[in-house]
Amino acid sequence: MDFILWLMVIACVAFLVCLVYTKQFKWLLGVIRNMAFGIVGILGLNMLLAGVGISVGINLVTTLIVGLLGIPGLLLLYATRLLI
Repeated sequence: MDFILWLMVIACVAFLVCLVYTKQFKWLLGVIRNMAFGIVGILGLNMLLAGVGISVGINLVTTLIVGLLGIPGLLLLYATRLLI
């Protein structure tokens, strides 16, 4: 069991090292940056729209949507919240 665990760790580290030397790493950092700004944006909009009763939860799905789509993804979350 320990051998399999170490093999998985080595495979993950090798994958990350390969990402560092490719353009995909810059894309991944951009998505992570967008996710961080998206969380701040969701928190800010939740505070602004608290009086109206509109809020979006922060979870993996919402952060991935904002991370991949950016500001249009953030607006999409709130538009979907208004429709539901």
